[in-house]
Amino acid sequence: MAYSQPEPLDTRHVIEAFDCGVPSLNDWLQRRARSNHTRGFTVVMVIHDAGHVVGFYGLAPTAIEARLLPRRIRTGQPPNPIPCLLIGQLAVDRRHQGRGISDQLVLHALERVVHSSEISGGRALLVNAVNTRAADFWRAWDFEPLSSDPLILCRSLSDIRTTLAAQ
Repeated sequence: MAYSQPEPLDTRHVIEAFDCGVPSLNDWLQRRARSNHTRGFTVVMVIHDAGHVVGFYGLAPTAIEARLLPRRIRTGQPPNPIPCLLIGQLAVDRRHQGRGISDQLVLHALERVVHSSEISGGRALLVNAVNTRAADFWRAWDFEPLSSDPLILCRSLSDIRTTLAAQ
């Protein structure tokens, strides 16, 4: 298999057969991703094999009330709400799982988030985990759940910068 590097979703990408095993993520990719991407709500990045999408993530700007973030992220005198970035979706087709695609997508997203924050600011990266298994995946990447919702996790951009610099 010859996987692509992550690239923006476009009309040449085949998404209809994508199946990560989570119906809500399959549905989002197949019914909403192109529209959200085209309209600027979410940047959707994909990895494909001969045009067939095998993995994707969606990245969007967001903001969160300061009181919801851990104290070490909201230190100083932050604006309220605090500007952040959000990975709302990340999935790999189950026929391609276990091949490092999710790690490649996460690293790509982290690099883009750091670069974006250097241009426009932002304090943290949030993720919406679709279930507890996904939350466990993000905890392995040093994200911590919000006390208000264990399926929303965060990591400071300064921590992400440190991780990327160490690689």
